[in-house]
Amino acid sequence: MISIALNRAFHYLVRRNKDLARQQGEAYELRNHDSEAVPVFSAVTPAFNEVESIPELVERIDAVFSTGFSKPQSYELIIVDDGSTDGTRDLLKELSEQRSQVRPIILRRNAGKSMALMTGFLNARGRCIVTLDADLQDNPEEIPDLVAKLAEGYHLVGGCRQRRQDTAIRKLGSLVFNWTVRKAAGLDIKDLNCGFKVYRAEVIKTIAVYGQFHRYIPLLAHFAGFKVAEHPVRNSARKHGTTKYPTLRYQGLFDLLTILVIHKYNLSPLHFFAKIAALFAIPSGAVLGYFVTRHLLSAIGIGGDFLITERPLLSISLTMFLIGVNVFLTGFVCDFVLHHLIRGRIDRMSELNVEEHINAPEQHSHPAGRSEDLFQSPADVD
Repeated sequence: MISIALNRAFHYLVRRNKDLARQQGEAYELRNHDSEAVPVFSAVTPAFNEVESIPELVERIDAVFSTGFSKPQSYELIIVDDGSTDGTRDLLKELSEQRSQVRPIILRRNAGKSMALMTGFLNARGRCIVTLDADLQDNPEEIPDLVAKLAEGYHLVGGCRQRRQDTAIRKLGSLVFNWTVRKAAGLDIKDLNCGFKVYRAEVIKTIAVYGQFHRYIPLLAHFAGFKVAEHPVRNSARKHGTTKYPTLRYQGLFDLLTILVIHKYNLSPLHFFAKIAALFAIPSGAVLGYFVTRHLLSAIGIGGDFLITERPLLSISLTMFLIGVNVFLTGFVCDFVLHHLIRGRIDRMSELNVEEHINAPEQHSHPAGRSEDLFQSPADVD
């Protein structure tokens, strides 16, 4: 199970994530949005028991896209209700009837922030995606600043919270977490877990967010070859309710390990398993070779008596050697399975790595378009 998870998780979940998201939620589209023009912006907001905060959030987001840029911008607001029990569902239905831009998606149960975000991504139609939390700690008025930074040539710009409104323990944990990621992954980001981000559409079409990978979206984008940056943002105190996350979240370290291993070995699992196998097989093989040599020499009268069956280390060495062989064969089987998975998806895998086709026929142009054409200037969005 471990070997299959390490080697097939990325490819399998990219293929299945869309179906999982659709199974988790049912969208309430109370307007005929398909007949409307595709918006420039898609704001995606996961919400869990935030009924008191959502009305103000909707008003402020609408004000930003109406007056925050040099001209009004078309947008859609996708609020994903992650199994709330406080009346959020009814409120979202009411808001969607009042505003055509509001497109609620109701999940059947609390599926977690990663699944809520991915569900929103799969339903987003805009060329620029904005994510922010529903608790009003992120300030929608700073969206134009992040967009301006994005227009400098980046694919993803995350917020870097200034004067963070949290407890000392949370701040310390965040410092350790971000330092660990910088050292382990080589991504110079100071606030990886800030939910306030803007993306070009091709980013969310490429990465797969599941489990608790929402903390590592900038890292996933970085490993996918996108340019990632951050921009200072204000962090406001929570107005209503309490945080939904525990203070200590050690699971993030396991997720980081998973991402690093999948990134490095996702197309060559045998390389990963062979290194582990070598740790077992080489020392034990050397000991077994020594025992066999001494036993043979003893049989022909050289080196004195040496009975291999009386050596306790023999059983330990044989066990370690067999473990190494089994680990190696596990990697070999994973490589074999992965080969057949890749054969049917090689075109899609290749296209995920393409940023732009230059001087190519029309039918081969990249579906996401040229990244630099998303905005004409930092202050002027089509």
